[in-house]
Amino acid sequence: MKKKWLSLLLVGAMTAGMLAGCGSSSSSDSADSTAADGAEAATPTPDSSTDYDFYIFNGKGEIADGMQAAVDAYSAEKGVKIKLFTLGSGADSAPVLRTELNSEHMPTIFTIQDSQYLQEYLEGGFSMDLAEATNEDFKALADAVPEANILTRDGSTNYGIPYTVEGYGYIADTKMLASLFGEENVDAWIDAYKTASYEEFVAMVDACDDFIKNGSADPVVLSGKSFDFQAKDDLSGQLEGVFAVAGAEKWTYGDHLVNIAIDAVYPTSLDAANTTAEQLEAGHKLFERYAELADVLTAHGTTARGPELIESTTGSYDMQTQNFANHKAIFVKQGNWAYNGYVSANSEIGDTLTFLPIKLGATDDEILSGLTQEQINTSIPVFVPLYWAINAKCADEEKEKAEAFLAWLYQTDEGIDFVKNQMSMIPWNADPNEVSAGYSLGDSILSYMAEGKTITNAYAGAPAGWAQYTLGQYLMENYVNKAEWPDDAYSDIADYLISSWEEAAGL
Repeated sequence: MKKKWLSLLLVGAMTAGMLAGCGSSSSSDSADSTAADGAEAATPTPDSSTDYDFYIFNGKGEIADGMQAAVDAYSAEKGVKIKLFTLGSGADSAPVLRTELNSEHMPTIFTIQDSQYLQEYLEGGFSMDLAEATNEDFKALADAVPEANILTRDGSTNYGIPYTVEGYGYIADTKMLASLFGEENVDAWIDAYKTASYEEFVAMVDACDDFIKNGSADPVVLSGKSFDFQAKDDLSGQLEGVFAVAGAEKWTYGDHLVNIAIDAVYPTSLDAANTTAEQLEAGHKLFERYAELADVLTAHGTTARGPELIESTTGSYDMQTQNFANHKAIFVKQGNWAYNGYVSANSEIGDTLTFLPIKLGATDDEILSGLTQEQINTSIPVFVPLYWAINAKCADEEKEKAEAFLAWLYQTDEGIDFVKNQMSMIPWNADPNEVSAGYSLGDSILSYMAEGKTITNAYAGAPAGWAQYTLGQYLMENYVNKAEWPDDAYSDIADYLISSWEEAAGL
C-alpha cells in the first residue's frame, strides 16, 4: 500500500524536474549553506538561493554541525560551492524533503530511510541506480557496500550509500553493575549475561526487582554462574526500577523491540517487505514471544505500569534519559544515538556504558529466519539508519560533483575523520578490528561486529510507520496503561500485529 503523500512526489515533479536544474553554477566565493538550530523551533525551510554547484539535503539532525564542517572543508579544498540543509535533531524532515523534491531547485543528494520509503522515490523518478554513476571513485564506493546493507527493492540494484552503522540493545552502566555485584565480578557478569538463556534473563530481572524493592535478593544465575548481590551503597541505593522506560513513546513498543521477533521470522528487511500473509501468520508464536518481552520490560520500569507510565510528563524520552543517566534504572533499551543525551544528563557516565543483547524466548524450532536461538540471544542488531541517495533528475555534471563529494567523505582520511570525530558516527566501511569509535557505546558496537555477533534490522521492511504508529499505539492504549495483563494478552497482541501489518501492506 502506497503512502498518502506519494502523489505529492508525482504531481508536477515528473514534468518540472527534468526541465529545471537542481542547482545553479555561478561565481560566488563561498558555499551557500544553512542548518537549523533545533527541532523545538518552527520548522525551517531551505533558503531559496541558487548560487551553488550542488545541494545536499541531510536528514540526520544529530550530525548537522559535523556535516557543515565537512562541507566547508571540501568546498575550500576543491573550490566547489555546496548548499547544505539540515533540520534539527528529532524533527521530521520528510515534509520538507517532499517540498524540495517538487521545487524548481531540487537537492542533488538527499536522504532515504529504508526500502519502504525507497519505493516511493523510485515511483517519483528521483532515486538513481548507483551503477549509473560516472565518477570512478564513487562507483568503487558503491560497489563496496555489502549486500546486506544495500538500499534495494529487488535485492540487487543499489540506490544508496550508507550514512553509518548504528546498533542497539540493553545499555548498562558498568559502575552500576559493580555496585550490584562487585567490581571484581563485572567482566564475568557481562560475559555470562551475553550467553545466558532467556529464562535466566527473566529470573535476573525478577531478582533485580526484588533487590531494588527489598534490599536483598537471591543470587543471579547467568550461564550457570552465580552472582551475589552486594549490600546497597550510594549508587545502587538510588535505583527505582530495573529498566528506564519511555512509556509515552510509541517506538518503545514497536520499532527496535518488535525487531527482535521480526528478525526471527525474516532473514532481511527486504524479505519482510515482500512478505506474504501466510509467512506473517506462520510467525504467530514468535510475535507472542515479542509480547512477552514487552510485558517483562514494562512491568519492571522506574515508573509503575499504568496511566502514569504513558503520561508525557512521567514516561517521556527525556524522563527515560534522566532516569537512566541518574542511576534510577539498571538498564535502558536504546541505541548508540542516545549516548550524547546520557552524557549531557550526567557527564560521569559516558566512559562506562556498554551494550547487552535483547533476549527473546524463542526456540530453534520456532525461529523461521535461519538464525538460531544462540545467535539472537548473544547478538545486537547493527544496521544502516539512513542512506545518501543521488537525485536522478539532476544534470549529469551536478550528479558527478555530488558523487565526488560522497567518495571523498567515505574514502579519504580527511573525510572519514569528519565522519568519526565530528559527526560521532561509525563509518559503515570501517574495519571493526582496526578502528575506534572514540566513545563507549560506539566501541561496544565495534566489539560485537568484530566478534560477528550482530543481527539485522528486519523491521525496516515492515510497512512504513506501522511499528510505531500502529503497533506501538495499540500496546500503549490497550496494555501498557494497565498494571496487569490478561492471560490471553500475548496471543491477542500477536493477532493484532499480524492483522494490522496485513492491512497496512495491503495483503
